Amino acid sequence: MKQLISLFTLVLFFVGCAGTPQEKAVNKTLKMQNKKTEIINKGMIAGFGIGESADEQMALDEADLNARADIARTIEAKVGDLSKRYAEEVGGEFTEHMETVRKSVASTLVRGATMTEVDMETIDGRYKVYGVMTLDPKLFYQAMEAELNAQKADIARFRASKAYQSANEEFKAFDEYKKSIGQ
Repeated sequence: MKQLISLFTLVLFFVGCAGTPQEKAVNKTLKMQNKKTEIINKGMIAGFGIGESADEQMALDEADLNARADIARTIEAKVGDLSKRYAEEVGGEFTEHMETVRKSVASTLVRGATMTEVDMETIDGRYKVYGVMTLDPKLFYQAMEAELNAQKADIARFRASKAYQSANEEFKAFDEYKKSIGQ
């Protein structure tokens, strides 16, 4: 009986160790992507990032940065798409070529984001970090509200400066008029 338990334990050990590093990385990526989806389904903003380095802190920082970039793309993204299709028929042969170029740019300030899920592994002395970051909706709302208020203040200052400029021009015109009539 003890031999059977030992054999069963050994088989489980090998099954647990089975799989290439790439397969394990895919599994961790899918696991973290599913956690991100769960958070999004709850109505929150989330991002996912992977970092890899020989230095543990650099791997963590890269995962953090990539997750913030993912959140930024979720909040604001400018996407360009260029597609080119080429078809040619020579004699009885038909040749077709399709080329697509896509570019995505995101630029926004991400405030209130925190890594909520982190998984790490080491492969051949290199650290690989998988991280899910969530954005606190309260802090996001406050940041957006502050940005809106700053824009409103800029508009009010611009209008006030235009009004002062217009008033100065009218005063100058009035002074010139008074000079022209001899006052």
